[in-house]
Amino acid sequence: MPLSPLPAPSRAAGPTRRGLLGAGAAGAALWGLAACGSSSGSDSAGGKDKGAGGKSTAKSAAQGTRTVDSAKGPITIPAAPKRVVAINDFPMAAMFDLGLTPAGVFDAGEEYVPQRDLAKWRAIPKVSDGVGGAIQVEKVATLRPDLIIGIDAQANLPYSQLSALAPTVLLPFTKSAAPWRDMADQTAAVLGVPAALDKLKQRYTERTAAIKQAHAAVLARTRWDLLQGGFDEGNWWLYGHGSPIGGILGDAGAVFATASQRLAVQQSVSYELITTKLADADAIFYYVTNDGKPANLGPKLFAQPSFQQLAAVKAKHTFGSIYFLPGGYEDALSVLDDFEKALTAL
Repeated sequence: MPLSPLPAPSRAAGPTRRGLLGAGAAGAALWGLAACGSSSGSDSAGGKDKGAGGKSTAKSAAQGTRTVDSAKGPITIPAAPKRVVAINDFPMAAMFDLGLTPAGVFDAGEEYVPQRDLAKWRAIPKVSDGVGGAIQVEKVATLRPDLIIGIDAQANLPYSQLSALAPTVLLPFTKSAAPWRDMADQTAAVLGVPAALDKLKQRYTERTAAIKQAHAAVLARTRWDLLQGGFDEGNWWLYGHGSPIGGILGDAGAVFATASQRLAVQQSVSYELITTKLADADAIFYYVTNDGKPANLGPKLFAQPSFQQLAAVKAKHTFGSIYFLPGGYEDALSVLDDFEKALTAL
């Protein structure tokens, strides 16, 4: 999957999955992140990033540490970290999926947090400079983390300063074709519970198969386009079959209309091309905030006369989901729930 040269369509400057997925930052190959040398001893990691090649497995085990791979190389971390700061919302979503609560999180904006996680999210200290701002080392320090987890696509990240506070693991987002899946799996591996997501994985497999079987007739006659309202005036975002949302709907049997079928990941599109791109869609699946409204500049896109004249829009075959840019397995399962509701309505 080629990298997109387009700028990240993020509502703010921060390294959120909404901006990163919109920019097509995910690459083609999964760069495996494996945890090794685990022990059940002390959870103290000594406070600093040990880097590569430092200690043998036996010595690390005796000190209650493990060594994990990261985008920066091998990192020595506590065997059982207890105060984990998630400086990106991919590891945050993974921890929520695991039933864990981070000690601190990046603030990507409350309107993008699913209702199921909202109360928990509100109670967690935020470590960015306001909504979408830079990571503030001082805020992280006050939380006394024993582990920090982020992703390698984060720009202007004060990595050395964070590493001085606690071992800092950056997950290889840029080499991932399905970040919602890969970042969740790799976060679980870093936390020493690689099998903890197995039940969610099984539910996902079962749900996609069940949707294909139960809605075969509707799936066969319906062609879908996928879109996001965008962040630049006069433009919106079209998503393709190879995007994360396209992959999930494809697993459930979705057939894509011409524009989404021809597009590998996603691209920014002018309002002038609304009819050209979306004319043959039978239904449209799009991104909403947690109040159900079209996300970002979606209201302006939906108000365009050319959008209102689309066959799918006139037939009221437009369906929104806050999980359109999934962060983990629970999000992916919720995408499937929203997709099945749409199929039922058709």
